Order: sequence, then structure tokens, then C-alpha cells
Amino acid sequence: MKNGDVKEFLDLLYLGQELVFDFHGQKYFLQGWWKNDKSRMVLDNVSVEPFSAYVWDYEAETMKECADAFLAAPIWEGKEFLQIESEVDWTDW
Repeated sequence: MKNGDVKEFLDLLYLGQELVFDFHGQKYFLQGWWKNDKSRMVLDNVSVEPFSAYVWDYEAETMKECADAFLAAPIWEGKEFLQIESEVDWTDW
């Protein structure tokens, strides 16, 4: 991971923290929250306007389940996040 430690990124992911990162020239915003005893995590491509739909959206009993589902999702050109993390630039707004 460029500009950061992937272990720290994963720690924040499992807490549902807001994360901003670039992959192949696109900026993504990942966040999680709790509502009505459920956890939800969503990924938005903020390089594309106007907003039409989340790139990825998941609801589960725990934030860990959401984070695990994010890491297993083949969102990145058919690959999972940990397969492309060396190409990810951890950024800020």
C-alpha cells in the first residue's frame, strides 16, 4: 500500500472507520456504521459524479462480517482488495 501501512488500514476497516484511497486513478470512499443493531459498510467511487449507486454495499450482524465481505469481494477488476493493495494509494480528501 502506498502512503500507508496495510495493517493499519485493515485495523481501521474492521472498526468501520472512514477510509479514502485511490486505485488506478479513481478515488474511493469506504465507511461503515451501525443502525438498528445491524452493521453496514459501503464503498463509493467519488471520482464519478453525480452519485448513482454504491460500488459495493453490505449489511451484516457485525462490522467484522462487513469488513471480511469487503476483503473477499472481487470489486477490483475481478480481484479482491488484498490482491491489489500494493497498487492502492491511501489518501485523504
